Amino acid sequence: MSLQYYRNQLELVTLDDGTMQQVLYKLQGAVKRATGILKEKVPGSLPENTIAPGTIYSGILGVALMFLRLEQQASYVEDDDEILHLASEFHELACSRLSYSVPEDIPLRPGRLSPLGSASLGASVLRVFAGLARPTRQKVPSHDIIMLQRTTEFAIKQGTTVGGDEALYGRAGVLLALLQIRQQCKDDGNTAAFTAAFTMIPRLATVIIETGKVGASDYNDLYGGQDALSLMWPWHGKYYLGAGLCKLTIENAGNLPSSVPIRSSSLHDPYVQICHGSPGLLILLAQAENNIHLMHSFWEPDWDKAIRLGSEQVWERGLLFKGGGLCHGIAGNAWPFLLLYNSFEYGKERIALARRSFKERTGSVASVEEQLTPDYFLSRALTLLLYARKTPPFHRREFRDECEFRMPDTPYSLFEGLAGTCAAWGEACVMMAVLPGVATTV
Repeated sequence: MSLQYYRNQLELVTLDDGTMQQVLYKLQGAVKRATGILKEKVPGSLPENTIAPGTIYSGILGVALMFLRLEQQASYVEDDDEILHLASEFHELACSRLSYSVPEDIPLRPGRLSPLGSASLGASVLRVFAGLARPTRQKVPSHDIIMLQRTTEFAIKQGTTVGGDEALYGRAGVLLALLQIRQQCKDDGNTAAFTAAFTMIPRLATVIIETGKVGASDYNDLYGGQDALSLMWPWHGKYYLGAGLCKLTIENAGNLPSSVPIRSSSLHDPYVQICHGSPGLLILLAQAENNIHLMHSFWEPDWDKAIRLGSEQVWERGLLFKGGGLCHGIAGNAWPFLLLYNSFEYGKERIALARRSFKERTGSVASVEEQLTPDYFLSRALTLLLYARKTPPFHRREFRDECEFRMPDTPYSLFEGLAGTCAAWGEACVMMAVLPGVATTV
């Protein structure tokens, strides 16, 4: 069996004010050093009429997205007198990695519609984000608006054809991009320009759900009721999972199988990474816990049980040999803990309401997962993120007693490499800078 992870023997970070201040300084320093490495290693200027190579997932576009995100977070990374300079620098670093040469006709292909996996669509979305990010709210180029509208129309026209709905390459990626753009559109001019695309969001969401139902029916025809769920989307001939994820995770001791039917393997343990495994479910549940409607209408104790069991697996087996990245790395395994910290720290009223609603719906009193406290998640998130500084290309192994991590296939990319790890460090800086004991000294 090949090495998947190292046994986690890390000592949890203590959460006293002094230690938190030190952790914040270390993560701020990691962001600054990582951006310096990325400036050097990832080309910053593109020749005229050149399309940026790669995608948001694994290419230059992902580094550009990281810089756009850091532009918004500059006040949490730098001292007051340097914030405006740093934000401006991050914006320029992002824009210099975007192509502004737009092909006249970008072909649209089923199953290849997500901006995450398509270089041309990804560039359109990032040009939109770059325009919306500036305080002056630049007008978004009309060709990018038309491109996103065409893509959405094409995605809806595919109907319930199965095989192209996941986030990296499929229609869920289009939906995610539209929702993010709508959230960032703060001025009337850009909002009006995107009206046609925004009005298609409900139809796009509906067709994705309906396709999940078709996939579940097809799965039933193939395998009977074995492991069948109400929503299922096939990808590369395998049936990936939709609803019913909490129960499936609980039944598998906190591990979320990546596909069904579930087959045991002697080649590897169940994966513990965002792209395949329980970290992805924990992110989903953290987001669901932030939605008052979902909590009021659908919350049940299995949500928290799945969070507890999944969190235990991520902590125990989250030091992945593959390194520090987001998709299948240590920073990616830390990210769910960051999100769960926010959900449990700032969602106490929602949680109490959900428990009352559950009692009204079922007549039962929900059990309490006592260990699921904000501190439980925060200490684990910060411990993993600090340790991610020991992975390449940020760190080169110097001593034999250090764990050896694999260099990512794309070492500086957003999903596999340093750009993603840096993005996670930036998110942690934002979260920590508002903590009462830290905020007074930042």
